[in-house]
Amino acid sequence: MQFKEIKIGHGKRLIFSSIISRIVVIMILCALAALTDYNNQKLAYNNARLVEMSSGSTSKFYYETADRFFSLHKEPLQASQKNAGMTWSIRLMGVPFTDPIAAISVLVRRHSMETGFALGLLAPLSMALLFGRVFCSYICPASLMFFFISRIRKLLLRWFLFPEWSAGKGMAWGVLAGGLAVASIFSHGVWSLILPYFAIGQTVFHGLAMGSLSFTVASLVIFAMFDLFLGKQFTCRYVCPTGRLLGFIGTHSPVAIRRKASDCLEPCTNCQDVCPMQVNPKLDETVDCSMCGECMVVCPTQCLSLGWRHTLQLHPKE
Repeated sequence: MQFKEIKIGHGKRLIFSSIISRIVVIMILCALAALTDYNNQKLAYNNARLVEMSSGSTSKFYYETADRFFSLHKEPLQASQKNAGMTWSIRLMGVPFTDPIAAISVLVRRHSMETGFALGLLAPLSMALLFGRVFCSYICPASLMFFFISRIRKLLLRWFLFPEWSAGKGMAWGVLAGGLAVASIFSHGVWSLILPYFAIGQTVFHGLAMGSLSFTVASLVIFAMFDLFLGKQFTCRYVCPTGRLLGFIGTHSPVAIRRKASDCLEPCTNCQDVCPMQVNPKLDETVDCSMCGECMVVCPTQCLSLGWRHTLQLHPKE
């Protein structure tokens, strides 16, 4: 596969950008959870004094702050409801964003899908088609947790010996099939136990919108233990089906990591060793690449860069 290079900066810049973007996503989730609390109080009380009597002075402060902001519009409640949802499905400024796994789950259970919910798939699917599995490094809030856990694991490896398990790529597809089976029979709530970013969304929602601790905290602890003791970003590579699905959709994405073969050192395996998804850039693999930039940082000859594929070919030639 041939590529054309796009010079957009060093790998460290990509890593920094991915950290900032995921922090922003977490902040958005927190804001949406707080908005849910505001909407509930607006519908129930529509009065700051009553909010204070019911939930305390802190809730009154947040209610008044949100009310002043949304009062810039003629209908504060209607304006605030244009921004709602959580990791399952989100509306930002009225624009819907739907998780692909959520869409599949709804389709399997109900055999139909609302138009707005279906339109929310346009953004994530377009992103996957253009950039592959980039969701995992730039949007998924759980991957930020796993990013820092991998650093802790690397530090602990100086004194302790942890295994590096390989469960096989088929495990994530099995998790997807099992989750769909349970969701179709019982409830969509099973995804909050299976998908790490759903668990974070549920935890944030319960904490800020309901003032309680969610059972999904236990799921996050288990996922953290997977990554700490079983392998670097084990959950992302083998457990989470979302990344596997998006990687499959973006198999021939027009943007990918390119390798200048003439500058690549044959015995060097730095890029493969550091890759959290165990992609081998030396073989020009791109299916599970999340464009995190870590391989670009450790490459001694700087032969790796982010670029356009030579042709926009979404299907291999016969």
